[in-house]
Amino acid sequence: MELRRNESIMKENIAVSLFRGIEVVSGKLTITSDRLYFQPNSLNIQTHPLELHLKDIAAVEKRNTLFVIPNGMKIKMHNGQEHKFVVWKRAEIIGMIQDTKMKQKMTVIIKTR
Repeated sequence: MELRRNESIMKENIAVSLFRGIEVVSGKLTITSDRLYFQPNSLNIQTHPLELHLKDIAAVEKRNTLFVIPNGMKIKMHNGQEHKFVVWKRAEIIGMIQDTKMKQKMTVIIKTR
């Protein structure tokens, strides 16, 4: 993953799994100042990365895997798409995503001329 101009890494190499149809794709999640970037492990069938821009995320919620295991996270996009992840320390990760979104909205560009 290449960083874009003025983008910084908030946290990287977060071990997660992403539900893609019937496959649960394991990989690493990186949270930057602008996006979430999921890079699947090369052993998966579906190996294409997923990039979610923070501005397009409507909500991040806790969910339970298999209805009882408290290790899930659901990301709802403004366009109606949902992405379901399995992640340990989900409260920390969800908090980090929400904090990064808040900081992004609060960024003010001040022009002196």
